Amino acid sequence: MIGAPDKAESAAPHTSPLLVIQGMEVGFDGQAILPPIDIQVAPRSFWAVLGPNGSGKSTFVRTVLGLLRPVRGTVTRAPDLRPCYVPQQTTLDPIFPMRVLEFVLMGVLERGRLWGPARREDIELAQNALEQVKGSDLRRRLLRDLSGGQRQRVLFARALAARANLYVLDEPTAALDITSEREVLDLVSALSERRGAAVIMITHMVEDGLARADHVLLLDRDHGVAVSGSPRDIVNEPALQRLYGPVVARPYEKPP
Repeated sequence: MIGAPDKAESAAPHTSPLLVIQGMEVGFDGQAILPPIDIQVAPRSFWAVLGPNGSGKSTFVRTVLGLLRPVRGTVTRAPDLRPCYVPQQTTLDPIFPMRVLEFVLMGVLERGRLWGPARREDIELAQNALEQVKGSDLRRRLLRDLSGGQRQRVLFARALAARANLYVLDEPTAALDITSEREVLDLVSALSERRGAAVIMITHMVEDGLARADHVLLLDRDHGVAVSGSPRDIVNEPALQRLYGPVVARPYEKPP
């Protein structure tokens, strides 16, 4: 679904970590809400961030993106880090009077040129991004007229147009039907597998997170849990069993 990166992007692949998080404690007003977190986010890695509502997932992401300062510890970002945050499609204003192509074009302009009319190459890049998510037929439609699955594809097109190397996804399958969920998860997997970007995905879909990701961060503020590891490691964590029960009590393999 998502094509390979442009030659200019793939000529010199990034091999060192995009993020190095050391002893990071997140919280507010100097009060940590989770134990220290130590992880490295490398190119092509796929991190699933799991935890119940109110577990600290959003606070973790906001701290990683630099919107909040760590209470303690450090977040070291690579000099060439190009992050892109993809919100839930349900956060889009349903009366926002913007057409799909214009919305995707904003992703192109976010790369540094914020003012002035769109150039031909900008429009071509936005159209190409829509093609990659099978959304070309949506380009003239208003955002408010799209279904949930269509909106999510448009959000991904905008993210692709930004040519980020780190995608942070907030519940990308929220409020979607089963077919749309599968399509969106395929898009997420392709970001790391085909484009070489790193992915951090907050998800409530525990089984899909364990199956698709190669790294998992499990958070539970109420019980003081911040555990990271491979899906095979995390599936055996007592904290996971306590939160989600035996339904995920088996090892998961990343689909081929």
